[in-house]
Amino acid sequence: MDRRERARELIEHALAGVEAELAAPRLSLCPQQLGTCRETLRGYLAALAGNALPPRRERPEGLCRLVLDSWPYGLPLANAVLQAERAWRNA
Repeated sequence: MDRRERARELIEHALAGVEAELAAPRLSLCPQQLGTCRETLRGYLAALAGNALPPRRERPEGLCRLVLDSWPYGLPLANAVLQAERAWRNA
C-alpha cells in the first residue's frame, strides 16, 4: 500500500470518528474543535483526491496542536486524528 492510500484510509477513519462524535456527543469535546477537525480532514481528503498536495514542508500540522492542547490523553479519537494528520504530512 502506498503512502497516499494509507493516508486516505487513516483520514477517512478519523473523519468518521469526528462526525460520529458531532452527531452523538459522548466525550464532552468542544463542538467548534470537532468542526475544525472535520473541515481540515475533509480538505486533506480533497487534496489527496485531486493530487493537489503541497510540498511536504508546507503541509500544516495544526490539528496536532489542537488535540494535544485541548483533548484528554488516551482518547482513541485523538489518536486517530493524530495518525491521520501524520499520514497526510508524509503522503
